[in-house]
Amino acid sequence: MAEHPSDGFPTDGSPPIEGQSRVAKVVLGAMSDHRSVRAFEAVPVEDTTIERAVTAAQCAATSSWIQGYHLIQVTDPTERARLAELSGGQAQVAEAGAFFVVCGDTRRHQLVALDHGQSYAPCTETFLLSVVDGSLFAQNLTLAFESEGLGTCYIGGLRNDIAGVDKLLALPHGVFPLFGLCVGHPKGGPEGRPDKRPRMDPTAVWSKGRYPADDEVRASIAAHDAVAAEYYGRRGAPGRNWSGGVWRKFVQTLRPDLKAYYESKGASFT
Repeated sequence: MAEHPSDGFPTDGSPPIEGQSRVAKVVLGAMSDHRSVRAFEAVPVEDTTIERAVTAAQCAATSSWIQGYHLIQVTDPTERARLAELSGGQAQVAEAGAFFVVCGDTRRHQLVALDHGQSYAPCTETFLLSVVDGSLFAQNLTLAFESEGLGTCYIGGLRNDIAGVDKLLALPHGVFPLFGLCVGHPKGGPEGRPDKRPRMDPTAVWSKGRYPADDEVRASIAAHDAVAAEYYGRRGAPGRNWSGGVWRKFVQTLRPDLKAYYESKGASFT
């Protein structure tokens, strides 16, 4: 496992927690060191590295052992260039050492049912199971790659033109592309990685017994806005904060064609 500056978790300069194991320090340190990398060296990711990461990622929790996900590595340069366009012009899709499409997979389950002479009943739950399983797998996969010293970047923009992605990859019925994942060697080495975006205070996303009252939520938003404003200021973008980006994102319906697309691929929301 590659060493990172945060291997001695915590990352704020405080001493390690008394009694914390070396494994915990390394794992928590690697998790806390995550940041999205969008500039990569032109160096392929070796198949042996990918296989190790996939094997580790498969140890993620899976509902009832269904393993409802599939990972497609896109290797054709022309297809990757096209996917970069479909994702909103994100050059890293074409330039990273490896690019993957993370899919929810219900086709495998459909074939099992068919081969046993049974029907398959799609519903909202079966779709959600594939999304949850795929997301848990992907997060394990990202952590595995980053523990190898590689950079990663999720590509939600893959859903900008999801029908175009489907056509390009000739996806079968029952396979749902969820998001892309760039993996590779960060340009400039570890020092070339971007600053880590600060997260909310843990108490903002963790409560006991009940969801917090609105005034408590607003207080946590204000506190995070102050932290985010400082972060943006360091990056040469004064006047910005976290909540401004949030309301601008959600003021309109996002990707309204997704429901019809997923239903066309066999998802059901009943």
